[in-house]
Amino acid sequence: MTNWKWCASLLSLAAVPALAQSSVTLYGRIDTSIEYANFGPNHVARLGSGDIFASQWGLKGAEDLGGGYRAIFKLEDGFNSTNGAIGGNGALFGREAWVGLSGPFGAMQAGVNYTILHTSFVTYSQPGYGAGLAWGNAANNFVGPAFLRVNNSVRYTSPRMGGVLLRAIAARGANGAANLPSTLGDTYGASLNYIAGALSIDVDYMQQTFSPASAANLNTTSPTAAGNYALGAISYDFGFIKPAFIYLRHRGGPDVATGVNAASSNPHNDLFELDATVPVGSALVLLSYGHYRKVADSEGNADSFGVRYDYPLSKRTVVYTGAAMVRNGAHASFTVNGAAGGGVAVSKPGATASSIVAGIMTAF
Repeated sequence: MTNWKWCASLLSLAAVPALAQSSVTLYGRIDTSIEYANFGPNHVARLGSGDIFASQWGLKGAEDLGGGYRAIFKLEDGFNSTNGAIGGNGALFGREAWVGLSGPFGAMQAGVNYTILHTSFVTYSQPGYGAGLAWGNAANNFVGPAFLRVNNSVRYTSPRMGGVLLRAIAARGANGAANLPSTLGDTYGASLNYIAGALSIDVDYMQQTFSPASAANLNTTSPTAAGNYALGAISYDFGFIKPAFIYLRHRGGPDVATGVNAASSNPHNDLFELDATVPVGSALVLLSYGHYRKVADSEGNADSFGVRYDYPLSKRTVVYTGAAMVRNGAHASFTVNGAAGGGVAVSKPGATASSIVAGIMTAF
């Protein structure tokens, strides 16, 4: 064997342990649909992106540090599959961007993280073959992004002990920004998850600092207050049907008439979703009903109904179809959203929104 072949063989053997100790994975999903949306009294037929799973790509990886410890990271970007535009207000990795450590103690990750509330919603606002909290899920039409994903955050997940798992999150929202109140968006919370066989239960509490000021008037002297969220959820898999129930209560600080994401504000409200997934052969049928109650104004209430049929063509590709509707009170303006948002806005408060979709999602 020539010298260069010996060298190549030795280099290959030397590389094997290093490759075995670390990994980086490129992954993604592309979800595109045809939608007919009626937003009272107008209607539109259009291509949609990210209905049952937000169209996305990302990198995730781990390095073995020994002793059961690993360095971990994740970078995830959303995009619109119908026009190629970057999602997340143009942030390159606006969905997730964190680095951390995992080991016998659990896992700790710092950066852009989903909150504990988001984890419970995507679990009990059931996914079918999608992401959870997606098109057809009632709660997806009522929740807001400010309390589902936070920047400048540290998130912890414990090992599961006796069926119980702890999650916690802490975030410095404004993180010292010169043009915002110093505590705006500060988020602190913890949740307990209990699993015993087919039964799953979650109890969450989270506090987030908001301002009652409008987005246009938001500045360093704007007043702030602590809003709090309490969540309870339960599901049980009977095999022939899996029902789930999730309830969220928001109170704390002065009430606001409308939510402002930039100010992390949200009207005092209660919302719930009752849903079920039913296997039909290899397919899954999702059934969902939810209600939003605005504490200060009953005309701001709304009801949401959805049914979706997901059929897997393979382990990576799913076709789906369904129908959903939001019935708004006279002062409510909710619409039917996909997993990535992007629902067609209603023409005026009180209008009913409805949507029929047929789409395909493939993963890589």
